[in-house]
Amino acid sequence: MKARTALIRSLGRLGNVIGVLGVIGSLVFVGLELRQSKTIAVAATLQERTNSTQAMFHELSAAGLDWQSFMLENRLENDYSRDLIARRNTYHMSWFLFENDFAQHKLGLLDEEVWNAKMRAFRSFYNYCDLRPLYEARKSWMPDDFTALIAAMPDDC
Repeated sequence: MKARTALIRSLGRLGNVIGVLGVIGSLVFVGLELRQSKTIAVAATLQERTNSTQAMFHELSAAGLDWQSFMLENRLENDYSRDLIARRNTYHMSWFLFENDFAQHKLGLLDEEVWNAKMRAFRSFYNYCDLRPLYEARKSWMPDDFTALIAAMPDDC
């Protein structure tokens, strides 16, 4: 009888330990799910911001307005051709996209193959020597770790 009571107590303690471990495991799982949900929400917000920026660039280009002149230099007039305005706006729009790609990568949402392709694009755009002044004018608005990554790239200009 005594042995049976001791066995029941031992099983009761074991059940409590298993129950506590189950609760801890559930809390860890919920924490991980919340973290993942936050990452997805941040990524969605970044993507929506990038989508809005792209729409703005399309509108500016259609209207013949140069984003750099308009937004960074506070000039409404310029002597640029429509083709050059479109090229300059596309260049700036690409850097906004690249910033988003960088953020998505930091969040762990881009696999290495895609990330490596993005890095090749960063390097290519960074080395459009005639447009480099546009990057230089805007880089202070970019995240420091992103501009540090770009600065570490080979400079072909």
